[in-house]
Amino acid sequence: MAQLNLLCCKTGDLTIAIQLDRVIGVVESGLLTPLPYSTDAFEGLVEAIGQVMPRINLAHLLDIQQPEGGILVVVMDKGGSLALRVQQVTSMVTVDGEQVLANAARARARHALFMADFEQNDQTYYLLDIDRLATADSLRVLPPDGEVMLAEALPPPPPEELILTSQVPFLLVEIGTETYAFESTEVEELHVSGPIRAMPGAPEWLLGLMDLRGKPVLALSTGLLLGRSHTRPQDVCLLTQLEGGMQVALFVDRALGLERFSPELIHSMAQAMAGVRSYFVLGEDKIVGIISPQKLVEQIRTQLLNATPADPWIAGNNPPAQEVQQQHQLLTVRVGEELFGLTLERIERILASVRLTPLPSTAVQFDGMADVGDGVIPVIDLRKQVPRQDVTDISAHPPCILTMLEGAMAGILVDQVLSIRNVPADRFEPVKDASKLPISHVVPLEGRLVSVLTIDRLLPAA
Repeated sequence: MAQLNLLCCKTGDLTIAIQLDRVIGVVESGLLTPLPYSTDAFEGLVEAIGQVMPRINLAHLLDIQQPEGGILVVVMDKGGSLALRVQQVTSMVTVDGEQVLANAARARARHALFMADFEQNDQTYYLLDIDRLATADSLRVLPPDGEVMLAEALPPPPPEELILTSQVPFLLVEIGTETYAFESTEVEELHVSGPIRAMPGAPEWLLGLMDLRGKPVLALSTGLLLGRSHTRPQDVCLLTQLEGGMQVALFVDRALGLERFSPELIHSMAQAMAGVRSYFVLGEDKIVGIISPQKLVEQIRTQLLNATPADPWIAGNNPPAQEVQQQHQLLTVRVGEELFGLTLERIERILASVRLTPLPSTAVQFDGMADVGDGVIPVIDLRKQVPRQDVTDISAHPPCILTMLEGAMAGILVDQVLSIRNVPADRFEPVKDASKLPISHVVPLEGRLVSVLTIDRLLPAA
């Protein structure tokens, strides 16, 4: 069986583990609306993550004592969402699923809501059975003696198998006045271009040739290929690889940031559009077309081949097959004079700028709070942890990288977001001794060393 990723939390004197793919988020509790005829474990209704859902006292369900207050772990069950009130979230761990589930009988004997238990670091963890919890009798709403509850028509029950899908990261870009997106797996690098050498007699959409670390790469105007016009200088491009191995640079007006969306929110285009295969809705009414690089260049493939006679697409000139090497997508950022990298799969969003609200000096874990549009989150300011000669260059509205840190959304402030790079796995060199920042590896890029941050260790001990 595959490994299980678990979110661990403290409730009373027990440490409870919840499968991470069942966790929607970890939030503070909002205003509670009690319901009549409900049990003590069913505390009422609360609004969390934009939904109204039941708030459950997990300690009461497990017949243990827990102090008042705490935090809410929002989970998915087959009927919807539940907010479990726990004392605190403690960690995230990965365990062998087969080995853990072998202890199912012992865990059930401890409590019917446990589906397994395991030992780690001299501590016992109990794996919570979310589906059994959601149907527990102690959560039912019952009338008092002599009262009658009238039946109400309910929608058909959901299917037995709940399909859980991970969210897909998209890079948002601006072309003219419109917003588009590229799936991050189709982008090898986000790059700020140097000079572009024009090609005489080339079509307008072919901007010319650019030098990429000593290799000539064709520069294409994404806007013109979509039927739009140039509105800004062509200096931001996305490097992508087309079928056959050809690498091209697709220029856009501006890179806006990174957003993640569930595949269920991605819709196919009802009417074909060159280069755009599907779309999603951003916010309430902003339609964002998802650009497919393969579809985008399909309309000009013949002209593209004529412009590059040595390209491997030409029949009879196939390059020898090369061994596929594992690649990691790395977001590079600048803090002071130092370059740092963060693995892209840990990044939820990138915001161009935020305003930092300082916290009291007694709050040592975070440097402040920031409004990210759909909520206020704690942030860590890396700029305070890297020595610099000129403190006047610290912006009051720095870029913010949003990530999940110990089960909740948090922000990381930097001086500048640079690029997204596909880096071969063998270029990551482990480090033993580093600065006070948690650095696991260094990667040589263009004559500089990029220090790879371990995001989970950025938060200092309380």
